[in-house]
Amino acid sequence: MDKIIETERLLLRPLRDSDGPEIATKINNYEISKNLARVPFPYTLADAEDFLDWAATLDDRSAFRVISIKQQPDELIGIISYDWSHDNQRAELGYWLLQKHWGKGLMTEAAHAMVELAFTHSGLEHLSSCFFNENPASGKVLAHAGFQVTGPCLHFSKARGHDVPVTTVELTKTQWLNKKAAV
Repeated sequence: MDKIIETERLLLRPLRDSDGPEIATKINNYEISKNLARVPFPYTLADAEDFLDWAATLDDRSAFRVISIKQQPDELIGIISYDWSHDNQRAELGYWLLQKHWGKGLMTEAAHAMVELAFTHSGLEHLSSCFFNENPASGKVLAHAGFQVTGPCLHFSKARGHDVPVTTVELTKTQWLNKKAAV
């Protein structure tokens, strides 16, 4: 789906092959990568190209979006996605944002838009995610989107090179519809 999503302050557009250099530069920050499972540090252009190649092969039930601010539509400030897993028959929401934009509610805005996309356009019935326990702000983003805690877990962090305690969360389409109706 090539739809550009517009929120109050953001534009969420599909990935482009040409995004590699900007992704490599922007995510190459340990403060970001230490809270992500799949992202190594340092992060190279080859890593970005591998990511773009991998994302292009995923099921139609997956969606990846570059996050930009409306007033600066050509500047990538983060990425948000959900990717479908055939193994557990659900999609996992993941995201990162440039450090200078933390604490402004931008990721909460982007997460709401992606949950809407997942449940209204991708035909998903269930989303999962997790956040590193050392990053409670990410837990707040997920809670604002309606995700419910399902329990603790460990995830390997490529940037850290070891397992890290995380909290797993889930959201069903029914829960999301109920939350949306209550607003």
